[in-house]
Amino acid sequence: MRFVTIVQSSAFVPVWLRILLLLAAGAKVWGAGIYSGCYFGSKDVSLGLGTFINRGVLFDGTASITLGRQVAVGHRVQFITSTHRLGPVSGRCGAAVDLPIVVGDGCWIGAGAIILPGVTVGEGCVVGAGAVVTRDCAPNGLYVGSPARRVRDLDTESSLG
Repeated sequence: MRFVTIVQSSAFVPVWLRILLLLAAGAKVWGAGIYSGCYFGSKDVSLGLGTFINRGVLFDGTASITLGRQVAVGHRVQFITSTHRLGPVSGRCGAAVDLPIVVGDGCWIGAGAIILPGVTVGEGCVVGAGAVVTRDCAPNGLYVGSPARRVRDLDTESSLG
């Protein structure tokens, strides 16, 4: 996967070829748009149809990362699936823990946001730029800050009338 990540992340690789390279490596990314500079730490990434990944996004990949359909991910978002247990005083960084991340259909993850291990972002959510998501987000909410908190309910009606 490392070789594929290096090649596919190049700005000289067109989007269609980037998708084919990631598919060949085992990632489930058919129907998504992925721009340059993205890092895929494993093939255990699944992107739904119509999902858009902007430049410089990190999928650390120590556990599965699943993004639903029509998810928009801004520049330099980080999906971090690994952490550590708190260790003793002699070494606070204890045993590694890998937990999956799930982002529901229709979400928008703003530039520079960080989604931490074990988090589920419910469908229709907006995560503001720079937010640090440490806990699950209930559907159709606007989440901002560090740690991210829900500041507003979002409309659940279709705007396509």
